[in-house]
Amino acid sequence: MRWELLFADLEAQMHAASQLELEQRVNELARIEASQLTLSEALRGSVDTRLSIVMGNGTAFHGRVAMVEPQWLLLNEGDRSIILPLAKVIRVQGLGTRRTKTTSNIPFTLPAALRVLARNRSMVVLDLDGVRGGSIRGVLDAVGADFVQLMQLADGVGRDGGNRQGSVVVPIAALCAIASSGENEFG
Repeated sequence: MRWELLFADLEAQMHAASQLELEQRVNELARIEASQLTLSEALRGSVDTRLSIVMGNGTAFHGRVAMVEPQWLLLNEGDRSIILPLAKVIRVQGLGTRRTKTTSNIPFTLPAALRVLARNRSMVVLDLDGVRGGSIRGVLDAVGADFVQLMQLADGVGRDGGNRQGSVVVPIAALCAIASSGENEFG
């Protein structure tokens, strides 16, 4: 009888060791999979969630995530929509644990999103990197591969010819946020 107890105890120890090894492997695989996720996938899991996002120039935005692409996200903040380049995000608060991979094989790039605004002749406010409170108001005239050209307009006035303040070219890499009214956007 003592031999049976000894063998049963050894079998239980081997089973426990194999379970522990299996759990360790599963945990390691989960860590490896998590290390492959991108910020856009983490944010995509929070679509329709209110988040607070701090950008590279120190500006904080608080709103509902409407859309997330590999290079940018669309945040609805009150009656305006804001495109935030993911490369300029410093901190996100309110992000849950849900992650969602993209379903499209064709990325909707930041220049492509800006071309939509240019085509619609949308009034925009560009927040620039490195300058807190440094923003430019106007209408996007052209969007190149790595720059935008903006027809500047006086603050608080419409788009008629007398309000033009000149044209400015801004590298896309210098943009921290692109804000416009909510009806100008992507659906």
